[in-house]
Amino acid sequence: SAQSQFLNSPGSDASLVDVIGLPSPDISCLVGPTTDFAIKILYTMREIVPTLRSKISEMKHKPTALIVDMLSLDALKLGGEFNMLTYVFNPSNALFLAVSMYFPTLDKDVEEEHIIKKKRLAIPGCEPIRFEDNMKAYLDPTDQVYQEFVPLGLLPPTADGIIVNTWDGMESKTLKSLHDPNLMGRIVRVPVYPIGPLC
Repeated sequence: SAQSQFLNSPGSDASLVDVIGLPSPDISCLVGPTTDFAIKILYTMREIVPTLRSKISEMKHKPTALIVDMLSLDALKLGGEFNMLTYVFNPSNALFLAVSMYFPTLDKDVEEEHIIKKKRLAIPGCEPIRFEDNMKAYLDPTDQVYQEFVPLGLLPPTADGIIVNTWDGMESKTLKSLHDPNLMGRIVRVPVYPIGPLC
């Protein structure tokens, strides 16, 4: 696997990394054959939190930091339980991060302008998002994907920081907005660390 190749590559010290596998939880009672794949991943990550908690509690040397992705945000609560710093890793770009964190704060009128009237979504300090460029998760309030994913945008500010797969030369305007307390920074409220590009 890629993980094994990395750990066994020249110059890497596998003793510095302790990889612990977690069994896949049974989510068959939560999803059906037509359930969106993103929902299946989200439910899997939610259901694995108790197992992760148990594994961490068994460790002789507890981790000092926990990094979760946008589908694993329910695990952020473990940071407080085990006195770990917590970070959210957004493998997409800064604009996606801005959309995901701004969408749950929208007034109903603004949301309807974008979803029903298909007008551009103005995000403070960022380029407006055309309706056709927005993700499915933000386009249908009656859809399960929307109902599950939109509230997730409220969770990254509960972490100690956000790591995003971009760099200043690529998205300087959006990154500036995410840091500015008068723009998106008022919603983000934690440091944003651009670490891209990661493939």
